[in-house]
Amino acid sequence: MSTLENVHKNLITTYMNYALPSIAAMWVFSIYTMVDGYFVGKYVSEIALASVNVSMPFVNTFFALAIILAVGTSTKVAIYLGEGKRDDAKEIFTFTVIAIIIFSLCLSIISRIFLKDIVQILGAKGDLFPLVKQYLSIILWFVPFFMVSYHFEVLVKIDGFPRLATYGVISAAISNIFLDWLFVAIFHWGIAGAALATGIAQVFSTVIFTIHFLRPKARLKFVRLNDVFTTAKQIPSILSLGTGDFLSELSTGFIVFLYNIFLLKYLGENSLVSYTIVSYYTLLISSTMTGLTQGMQPLVSYYHGKHDTDSGKKITHYAIRSVIGLSLFAIFLGIVFPKQICLLFLSSGSYLLDPTIVALRKFAISYLALGANLLFVGLLAAKGQPKKAITLSTLRGFLLVYLGLVVVSGLLPPEYIWYTNTLSEGLSLIIGIFLVREHL
Repeated sequence: MSTLENVHKNLITTYMNYALPSIAAMWVFSIYTMVDGYFVGKYVSEIALASVNVSMPFVNTFFALAIILAVGTSTKVAIYLGEGKRDDAKEIFTFTVIAIIIFSLCLSIISRIFLKDIVQILGAKGDLFPLVKQYLSIILWFVPFFMVSYHFEVLVKIDGFPRLATYGVISAAISNIFLDWLFVAIFHWGIAGAALATGIAQVFSTVIFTIHFLRPKARLKFVRLNDVFTTAKQIPSILSLGTGDFLSELSTGFIVFLYNIFLLKYLGENSLVSYTIVSYYTLLISSTMTGLTQGMQPLVSYYHGKHDTDSGKKITHYAIRSVIGLSLFAIFLGIVFPKQICLLFLSSGSYLLDPTIVALRKFAISYLALGANLLFVGLLAAKGQPKKAITLSTLRGFLLVYLGLVVVSGLLPPEYIWYTNTLSEGLSLIIGIFLVREHL
């Protein structure tokens, strides 16, 4: 085998070693919400299932805020490691861990003070209000663990241990499933039990990752900061690098929030249950694409730091092919097997089963462009072009989906709302191709 073929094979292996654990990790993060939905839907009530979905945009915000620092830090650290500046990488790592701990504690306290207002902003009314408030009141105790765990999961991969990241989140997922079964199905603690199970699972993953960074084999270690002010001056740069991914993650919750508002207005409360199931499947798809993107990013950033353009482009092409294949598979499952997906959360005799199947089939078409858009945002951030990443994220996750909902609900019959995501993602894809064309 020629030297060129060896390099090609090694790049594919390296890409797979980062992409697959990242996808698995993101699956686990999405499963946290889906498992809560499964047990709440099966053992509590359909209205309780809807309350978990109404809470999701706020819970999603924790992950989004963790992403902005984690992705920015990972990009900086990867570039420093590529340049051989290990001490600088350790200082950035240490400073951002301290920063996210302080920030998450403040966020938890402030959110508890304004909890009623937050629940109202989420659109919870009537029977939904007390359920959403109960769920979030428990989740808020675990905000620091949500954010620190995610930060560590991303940095563990940069440290050269992508499999450990997978093992950590899988261990947390297993504990979440067990505790959901115990608290909801056995102890009958209802929605409070689901929230408690999710929070405790985050504690487990945080402990696992913390142990890694305290061990001798870790390259990224906690160090004494020689010049806190100099390190702190890099925060704006770190935040700008992570803002594109932050907006992509935040948009997941924002889109759910918008759909909840428009569906409640035009199709009624029952449509919220249908959308809960549609959003669970969509979350799994977007988590897959986000994991793939996060597996690609450190490699692209590393080769960018080494000025190895050829290797960076090859990694990008592997990621694009992966996204296309996974997108087509996601659409196939959503259109051909929607009933099997819906039955994970609804009983076979539920009057909501048929309308939910129809909704999922219509919504699934949007997955064709969703993955590519997430990948393009990540690619722009990895290449050190945060402004373009922010532009695409803002258009895709906020402006276009809102305008789409306004236009579709205003000009077409209410059931066409389920096609809005296809419209917004399709327009975003056209813009995304224009923004990343020089990197392809």
